[in-house]
Amino acid sequence: MVNARSDLMGRVDDMFDRVWTLAALAAAVGDTPLSKEHGELLAVSGLAERGGEGWRLRADYDAVLTGQPTPDAFPRRIAELLRQAADAAEGRTTPDRSDDAASLADGRSSGRHMRLFLDALTDRIPGFAELLEHGSPRFLDVGTGVGAISAVVMERSPGARAVGLDVDPRALRLSEEYLTELGLRDRVETRLQDVADIAESDTYDLVWFPLSVLDPETAEAALPRLRAALRPGGLLMAATALASEPEAETDTGRREVHTAVARWRMSRAGTTAWEPEELGRKLSACGFEDVRSAGSPSGTVTLLTARAPAVRER
Repeated sequence: MVNARSDLMGRVDDMFDRVWTLAALAAAVGDTPLSKEHGELLAVSGLAERGGEGWRLRADYDAVLTGQPTPDAFPRRIAELLRQAADAAEGRTTPDRSDDAASLADGRSSGRHMRLFLDALTDRIPGFAELLEHGSPRFLDVGTGVGAISAVVMERSPGARAVGLDVDPRALRLSEEYLTELGLRDRVETRLQDVADIAESDTYDLVWFPLSVLDPETAEAALPRLRAALRPGGLLMAATALASEPEAETDTGRREVHTAVARWRMSRAGTTAWEPEELGRKLSACGFEDVRSAGSPSGTVTLLTARAPAVRER
């Protein structure tokens, strides 16, 4: 029988090594050559290579991380995730340490994801490209943050106008500054409002509904209000940080760990942990039609779409 202490300590050592490897990857972003020890650590994980000037991050990985608008966003994000994990280890509530620069970096990242979502829906949903490119859709951006999601939709759809909702005054200040910088401020109305309080009817053609910024009670309360706020046949785009069950048995173990981590993190943050299947059931139960999954176009969240009934109940 395996000695419990030896088995546990071996597992701890393995996880500890993985944490340090992640930190080493984040610290490798940039132009400075890596030290011998730093490079060798990343090399044994297939993340670094040796060149004429010494060890460096693999060229293809370096291009991914340094090719972003804010190259320091990745190491800052990793550092914040590690700080959150340290808070969890000690049972502390994670304080809000995000500054304006970090919020803007996160917002731009969300905007890049939305571009992938729009591309996927253009390929999958008949008439979607026509609506964006030649229509005048009214867009509701739930949890607008710095306004990057709305900005992407406005850039993609010249005739669109948007309303961005958020309960954080600082986020709305940043969104106004960000949208003004892009020349889009006159096309996006921002409101300090909880989505559960929205009372409009037959107003929007598109709604963005990210569960990662909502607590479960708010998400539940918002669904019937959003269905009413959509015009007949209007499209809801809902995103969940959880994934569907893996198709291949070889993915099962990794997916189970990832899902368990995501659920615990969302529980600590008080956000909504609905798996795609549960989200789909809730959308159908609320009266949405044509509920379907668009998969994970960005690789990080699962996107579902649903339509408001084409004919209103009388």
